[in-house]
Amino acid sequence: MPELPEVEAFGKYLDRTSLDKIIENVDVKNPELLQNVEADVLKEKLEGHKFKYTKRYGKYTLTSLDNGFWLILHYGMTGRLKYFKNKDEAPHYDRLLITFEDESHIAFDDPRKFGKINLTSSIGNFVKEKKLGPDATEIDLKTFKQIFERKKGAIKSALMDQHIIAGIGNIYSDEILFQTCIHPKAPANKLNNYQIEQIFKVMKDVLKTSVDKRIAGEELPDSFIIPHRRKNGKCPNSDIKLKTIKVSSRTAYYCPECQKEIFE
Repeated sequence: MPELPEVEAFGKYLDRTSLDKIIENVDVKNPELLQNVEADVLKEKLEGHKFKYTKRYGKYTLTSLDNGFWLILHYGMTGRLKYFKNKDEAPHYDRLLITFEDESHIAFDDPRKFGKINLTSSIGNFVKEKKLGPDATEIDLKTFKQIFERKKGAIKSALMDQHIIAGIGNIYSDEILFQTCIHPKAPANKLNNYQIEQIFKVMKDVLKTSVDKRIAGEELPDSFIIPHRRKNGKCPNSDIKLKTIKVSSRTAYYCPECQKEIFE
């Protein structure tokens, strides 16, 4: 599933390819992906207008239109953006196809159809309606501490909860906990002040590094656990085989040597 770094890269991709071009046609091929907007309304608000710039909030790409509206995309499990000029370059699973006057296109490609398409005139209202927590790249240490000091349950679950903090999912929560040597099931409200500060610092560093790498089209560092999250994968530090465990119905990868199951 695309998480904050991948979504940031998708936004930069749209910025590079699709701004300031008049939208000629909007083809909603799978209306079931629409949320709080009908296909004909989406067409009306987009056609004849231009994309001006993109923002990101959590796992959402928010694209500003010249009429005050925002096109909002959530990529689900398999979503991505694909820009192309020739029809033979069109993706196989385009659920939303936007054609510009210069005959180029940008498609929302989503094989598994778990993505979502929204339209809003207010980002603030959208965030409130979705009950999203602060964006992971914007939250400050004081707020972070206040949230996690009173949060019951596993720390991995808390990091993935979009109502608490927006942008982190299964993969990057594993990375943050690996780099802080904290077990995925450690109770969030039992962590000491130093551990919470370390999670905050590492979260910021991991997301910045990952955003930079994703935008550049480069692989993540081999010192990360992410490149090793697979069957028979080994810890890049201890060379011990990684273990998996279910946390909030998600599969967490961790190193049993670096992330010992010791909860105080």
